[in-house]
Amino acid sequence: MNFNYPIYFVHYGIGWRDGVNTALRNLAKGILKISPKTKIIFIGGEIKEKIIKGADYLEIPELKPPPKRGSTDKKKAQALGEKIAQKLALATEKGGRVIIENPFLGNYHLPAMLGFSFYAQRYKPQKIKLFFRIHDLYLNSSKYRQPLRYFSKSEIKGLINNRGVDKFFVVKSLRKKELISLGVSSQKIFYLPNGVDAEVFSFNLAQKEKEKIYRQVFPKNYQKERFEIILYPVRVVPRKNIEEAILLVYLLRKITGINYALVISGKIDANDPRSKEYYQDLLKLKRMVDYPVIFCKGKFPFERAENKYGIGNLYQISSAIIMTSIEEGFGYPYLEAWFGRKFLIGRKINDIINDFSRFGLDFSWLYSALKFNTIKDIGKWGGKTSDLYKKRIKLIMNILGSEQKQKDFLNLNRKIILQAKLLQDPCKQQEIILKNFKAAQKHFSISEVAKKFLKLISKK
Repeated sequence: MNFNYPIYFVHYGIGWRDGVNTALRNLAKGILKISPKTKIIFIGGEIKEKIIKGADYLEIPELKPPPKRGSTDKKKAQALGEKIAQKLALATEKGGRVIIENPFLGNYHLPAMLGFSFYAQRYKPQKIKLFFRIHDLYLNSSKYRQPLRYFSKSEIKGLINNRGVDKFFVVKSLRKKELISLGVSSQKIFYLPNGVDAEVFSFNLAQKEKEKIYRQVFPKNYQKERFEIILYPVRVVPRKNIEEAILLVYLLRKITGINYALVISGKIDANDPRSKEYYQDLLKLKRMVDYPVIFCKGKFPFERAENKYGIGNLYQISSAIIMTSIEEGFGYPYLEAWFGRKFLIGRKINDIINDFSRFGLDFSWLYSALKFNTIKDIGKWGGKTSDLYKKRIKLIMNILGSEQKQKDFLNLNRKIILQAKLLQDPCKQQEIILKNFKAAQKHFSISEVAKKFLKLISKK
């Protein structure tokens, strides 16, 4: 099969280490497996890394988010938006299919949000079919909503509408409801999940290589003992709720007697003061527990003789995967665990899990909330503003500091005990892993998602 039109993927930055770039890489790889001669062009404000061999790459510098966000007034934002729309029109004038990733992020990059709308409504070349893929939405972030105060409700609805856009793709069903509330026609919105690249998890390491990775993960002062790794494959940002993962692993160690260590693979964003401050607060919590909490700080891939060790290899040396995040655009680890043939523990995000469950995946042992006395959910306690996660860390420190509070906490949260029992039952684990692997492979492999994508962009 060959798709006859060039496909343009537009994002703020190409080759960044974020979820959208993972989704871009996987989708493009899936397309080229099905249709090897398809021309793929990546357009970004910055090309940090060429994510797929054989594709073309183009920079439009105005697409790169400004370092100081929210400081642009309405007229300046509109003028820069016009420039972005015009440059996009020039880059895509030969025709084809254009997919704009995360177009509605408000204060994250207001001129680009305007530019994407201007492109759709006034500048889109005649031979172009245009698709907006929604991973996140400004509605869900108070800081990203702020600059929209410059616009009336009718102006915002004018920016976010159907004019010029052929289809909207959403990575979770909740986004469809949100878009409809903003005036987008339900008939133009389609669920298109992000695909998982099974090849990342299929490379079998020799025991010597596993040992090499293990030694690179653990500092020398931890190498006298042997630890079982529980991996949290996320960046260090407050919404990932890493403090809860630290508490959960601490309790699981006590219940099971297994010598677990917690490894957080992702980076600390050097350009985000909140991320750096959050990391420093987590270090204080780390000092309260009697086991290793390892921050890889984005050092993957590690070096090896002929190639590089990547995240899939880190999955291989881990005993289980943990998720305690309170907010996700898509939730890759909920699927990657099964492709990596590892058991998953922790918290479920219901609006994501509900989508996955429709395709036959089972997450029934995960908890959706953790109670503590009068507090309904310590994970979400503190809200989403910049420093309220500190209160959550303080509460967890309070639990860690008292044996009685730990007992009371476990009595209120019996699913932690259920997860401990499953971690001690390899046969039951393998039964669950196999069932979920088959369902994930059938519906969320990059080939299956790419087929659905090509079908959607081919239709009128």
